[in-house]
Amino acid sequence: MKWLISKWQLLFLGSLFCAAAQAQGNDASKKIIDKLSQFEANYPAEKAYLQFDKQYYAAGDTIYFKAYVTAGGLHKLSSLSGVLHVELINTKNKIDQSIKLQLDGGLAWGDFALPDSLPADSYRIRAYTQWMRNDGDFGFFERVIPIASVNAAKVPESGGKQPPLNFKPDIQFFPEGGGLIAGINTKIVFKAIGANGLGIDVSGVVVDSDHKQVAAFASAHLGMGFFYFTPAPGKTYAAKVTYRGGLHDEVNLPATETEGISLSVDNDSLPKATVTLSTNETYFNRHKGNAYTLMIYSGGLISTVDCKLDSVVTRLDILKRKLNTGIATVTLFSAAGEPLCERLFFVQNYDQLTLNAGSDKTHYTKREQATIKLNVVNRKGEPAEGHFSASVINESLVPEVNGNEDNILSNLLLTSDLKGHVEQPGYYFADTGYVARANLDLLMLSQGYRKFQWKQVLDTAQRTLALQRETGITISGRVDNLSGKPIARGLINLIPSRGVGLLTASTSDEGLFTFSNLSFTDTAHFVLNAVNSKGKNSTQITWFNNDQYKPAVRPYPFTGLPLLNDTALNAYAVNEKMEQREVANYTRGKGVMLKQVNVHEKKPDNQYRTLSLAGAGGADQVMHADEIEQIQGSLITSLDGRLHGITFLGVPPNQAPFLTGIGIRAPMLVIIDGTESSPNALYGFIANDIETVEVLKYASASIYGVGAGHGVLIVTTKQTRQLQQKDVVSIGVLPIKVMGFYKARIFYSPKYNTPATLTGKKPDLRSTIYWNPEIKTDAAGNAGFDFYNADSPGTYKVTIEGIDKDGNLGRQVYRYTVE
Repeated sequence: MKWLISKWQLLFLGSLFCAAAQAQGNDASKKIIDKLSQFEANYPAEKAYLQFDKQYYAAGDTIYFKAYVTAGGLHKLSSLSGVLHVELINTKNKIDQSIKLQLDGGLAWGDFALPDSLPADSYRIRAYTQWMRNDGDFGFFERVIPIASVNAAKVPESGGKQPPLNFKPDIQFFPEGGGLIAGINTKIVFKAIGANGLGIDVSGVVVDSDHKQVAAFASAHLGMGFFYFTPAPGKTYAAKVTYRGGLHDEVNLPATETEGISLSVDNDSLPKATVTLSTNETYFNRHKGNAYTLMIYSGGLISTVDCKLDSVVTRLDILKRKLNTGIATVTLFSAAGEPLCERLFFVQNYDQLTLNAGSDKTHYTKREQATIKLNVVNRKGEPAEGHFSASVINESLVPEVNGNEDNILSNLLLTSDLKGHVEQPGYYFADTGYVARANLDLLMLSQGYRKFQWKQVLDTAQRTLALQRETGITISGRVDNLSGKPIARGLINLIPSRGVGLLTASTSDEGLFTFSNLSFTDTAHFVLNAVNSKGKNSTQITWFNNDQYKPAVRPYPFTGLPLLNDTALNAYAVNEKMEQREVANYTRGKGVMLKQVNVHEKKPDNQYRTLSLAGAGGADQVMHADEIEQIQGSLITSLDGRLHGITFLGVPPNQAPFLTGIGIRAPMLVIIDGTESSPNALYGFIANDIETVEVLKYASASIYGVGAGHGVLIVTTKQTRQLQQKDVVSIGVLPIKVMGFYKARIFYSPKYNTPATLTGKKPDLRSTIYWNPEIKTDAAGNAGFDFYNADSPGTYKVTIEGIDKDGNLGRQVYRYTVE
C-alpha cells in the first residue's frame, strides 16, 4: 500500500478545536475527521469515578466516598454537569438509598449510613450524571461493595448466592480484526468463565470439518488466552474444550469468509505498535488500487493514514509516545467512509502523576499523632496543582485480600471504556512487565471486542438527546386550564415554605414551565401558584417529579464476591461487633444531665388520615410521610431503628417487626390500609408509598383484641402511590416536596492532644483511621494532613488518589506501623 499521513489534534473542553494537516488527505478521511470532531464537540463524554475509604463494610458503618467526574479523552475535571446521582443498590437490584451531590468543577463527596439491620451480602454503589444517560450506562461508575453483618459473625458463603444447578462454564472466541478469512493466518483470542461469572482455566484443541486438529490452546490469565491458525476455504471449525474440573464441551468457531481484509496490531513493543493489514488473493484481485483510510483515535488525538491497496500484506508502525495513555482505537475505512474492521490496544506512556507521600515516622505508638506530607509532580517533573482524597485504614482490621482492585488509574484509563466486568483491573497497572502487558492485550481483544459504534458518529445529524446537562436542581411542570388544555403565557410562582426568594416564570405555548439551576440542601418544601394570562387562578398544575425516573438497575451477573473472600469479611464483621460492644459497655449508665425543660403545652398529633381503629392521635408513636421519606429506599430500611422499642428480625423477604424487651418473642400484628396482613407484608413497600406508620403498644393495642398482645403496627399507604407526572395535579395551588443536594457528613477523627484524652479509658477500635475527601496541592505541588492513630496495633495503609488541573491522574499507597 502507498501511505499518505495526516495528523489532527483535537482539543476538547470549551468547544475549541484546532486542526493542522501535514499532508492533504482524501475526501473520505476529511469527512470522517469532521464527523468525529463534530460528535466530540456536541456530545462530550463524561465519566464518574468514586474513591472509598475502604474496600468493604459492615452493617451500621458509614460508607465515605469522593467523586471525580471527568469530560473527554484527556480526563480533565468536567464543568458540564452540576449534579451527580449516587445510589446504594441492594441484592434484589432495588435502590435502597439515593442522594444528589452538587458538583463543583467535577468534584463532590458524600456518604451512606448503613442500617445496623442490613443483611450481609454484596451490594452495589452506582454514580452517574443525567448527561451520561444519553449513552445508556456508559460512563456510569459502579462498584460492588461487600457488606458484613454485625448481627451474625458468619457471612453466607460466596455472598449467599449459588449458581443455578444447570449453569455450566462458557467460552467465547474472538478473531482479531473481526472475522475468520480464508487464507489469512489469524490470531484467535478466547475467554472462559465459570459458574460464578469469573475467569476459569481452560484448554483444548481446534479441529476442522474433517476432524483434523489445526491448533491447540490453553488459558494464560483469568480464563483468557490465544492461538493462531489459518482457516481454509470451504471448511468449518470447532473447539473441543476442557474446563478446570474435567467438564468437556464443543463450541463452533465463527464461519470462515471466502474473502476479506483483516486488521491486526502487535503491541508487544514499548515504543511502538505495529498495524498489519492483510487480504487474501480473492479480495486483493477484486479491490486492487482502491483507496482506504486508517484512523487512530487516542483520547482526543486523531491520526489518519490514507492508502491504496497495492499488496496483500502491509505494515505500519505507530509511535506510542505520540498517543495518550489509555485505550486507543484503530479503524479501517473504505473510500466510501464505511468502517471495515477495528482493533483496540492499550497505550501506557507512564505519564501519570508522581505522588511522593511520607510520614514523619515509620513506627508510631497508639494514639500518637501522624503527619503526612505530600508532594506531586507531573511527567516533566513540574509541580502539579490538583485535587486529591486520602484514606487511612488499619490493615490488621481491614485485611487486603485482593491488591488488584479497581482504582482511579484502572477505572478512568481502562474499565470505564470496556463493556462488562473486568477482573482484577489493578493488576494491569501494578505490574507493567511484558507478561502483564500481553495479558492486557488479551483483555483488549476479548472484552474490548465490540461491533462498530461509528454509526452514531457518522449519523450525528440524526441523533436526538433525551436528557440535557443538569447544572442544578430543576423544578418543572405544566399548567392547564380546567378543561385540561395547556395555558400559554400563564404566570407561575415558586414559593419556598421557609425564607424568602419568590421565583416567577411564564409558561410556553405548550403550558410548560421550568425553574432551573436551583441549589438547596436536604428536602425542601415549595408551593406552586399559577394564573392564566388574564390573572385568573382557574388552572391545574402538574409537577414533573423527575426523581422518580431513574435509570433501570441491571441485575448483577456474578455470584461470587469479586473483591475478597469470606474469611476476611467474617474477620471484619467480628471486629465491628467487638467495637460496638465496647462502645456500649463504656457508655452504659453514663448519661449526661441536661437542664430542666418546662413543657407548657404539646400540640396534639391528631390531624392526619388513618385507618387505625384507635383513630388519629390514638397511637403511641406516629411517623408521617415527610419523616419516613428522610431515608429513601425500602420501608423497612427507613423504619428500622427509628420506631421506639421495635426491631425487624429475619432475612428478606421474611422480615417482621417485633417489640423489644418482652419475654415471649412473637411478631407484631401488622395492619395495612385497615386490613390484617402477614407480619412480613412490609417487604416490597418503599418509603415513598407510605402516608403514616402508627405504633400501638400494650393498653393502646387492646382495641385490636387478644391477637394484639405483642403490639400493632399500622401502615396507611398514600392514596396515590408512586405518583406519576400526570397524577401530581392541583387546582391553582400545588404544594410540592423536592429532594435537594445531600450535605455530606464530616468524618470524625478524635484528637489525643491532652494527657486526659491520651490516657482515656474509652477504647478506640476504628478501622478507618482518617478520611479526607478534599486535599489541594499548591503551586509547588505540596499538601499535608495529620491525624491521631487508634488503639489497635498493625500496619496502617494510606491511599491517596487524585487528578491535576490538566487531567493527569495519580495514585499512591503508603504504609507505616503502629505498635
